[in-house]
Amino acid sequence: MTTVHRDELSQLCRTALVGVGADAGTAQILADATVEAELVGNRAVGVAHLFDYLDGYRHGRISTDPDLTVRRVAPAVLDGDADGGLAQAVFAAAADDLHEAVRAAGIAALWIKNSFTCGELGYYPRHLAEQGFLAVAVANSPALMSVGGAPHAVLGTNPLAYAVPRPGKLPVVIDQASSSTAFVNIRRSAETGESIPAGWALGPDGAPTDDAQAAVGGTLLPFGGHRGGNIAVLVEILATLSGAAFSLDAAPFDRGADSPGIGVFVLGIDPATFGLSIDRLIRQLDRLRTDHGVRLPAVELTELPDAIDLTPEDLHRLQQAAGTTP
Repeated sequence: MTTVHRDELSQLCRTALVGVGADAGTAQILADATVEAELVGNRAVGVAHLFDYLDGYRHGRISTDPDLTVRRVAPAVLDGDADGGLAQAVFAAAADDLHEAVRAAGIAALWIKNSFTCGELGYYPRHLAEQGFLAVAVANSPALMSVGGAPHAVLGTNPLAYAVPRPGKLPVVIDQASSSTAFVNIRRSAETGESIPAGWALGPDGAPTDDAQAAVGGTLLPFGGHRGGNIAVLVEILATLSGAAFSLDAAPFDRGADSPGIGVFVLGIDPATFGLSIDRLIRQLDRLRTDHGVRLPAVELTELPDAIDLTPEDLHRLQQAAGTTP
């Protein structure tokens, strides 16, 4: 592994994105989100996933000149349209209005549609929690997962994330897919020739498989059987409510020239509405950990590190993309 300072990594990501047509502002937003995913340990949607964005820009799946819009359609409801661009950019454009709406109403929501993949979903509630809000986010994706016994993919990995603020510390963020694992983990196992655990996927024939290559051509499975599938359906409903593409109708994120057009739903809640301090929730999380042995890695991560360990292969590939290969 090679240690890279977070600022150096952000610069590499930003330069690579500008090189494929992203405007400087959007490149900075996505670079910061990519580095953040690495820093919190969600590496599947960090640098490894950035290459999907770079390829998306090169082949037109991500617009280089989207007409991003954010409308206040109700006092506590914002409707954002990425217009083939990035959900992270819409979230940044909506941030001030969303914060104001949460404070004014006690609870407010943002829907984003017509976006490329959402990246690290925890990014969205984490930034709301940094403002002192409880936050929940869900997103759909192109169909990669079977539910309800279907032999082929009908839903995306459809993640759910939530965040609890901690004054003076990094918010507690739980971020998980509805699938047994993320598609990028299957893809990486296929690239390295590694097998995958039973229960992660079906092959092209609809039969369970531990062959990652077969899984790439097949379908992922939800965690927890039909219970995970039920959660994935709820995520699909919430993420697409404002008009985003259903997973079955979303274009692939890793090939072709069309945007997936997926959706993201973000909900913010102001604890002050109830006249309560967020400390009450933090004490409960600490009690679960210290008194009852509940292991919550997100609670233990209290601040972001200054550096990241990357594989030499990923670092070299990123340096090539940024045109800075030693």
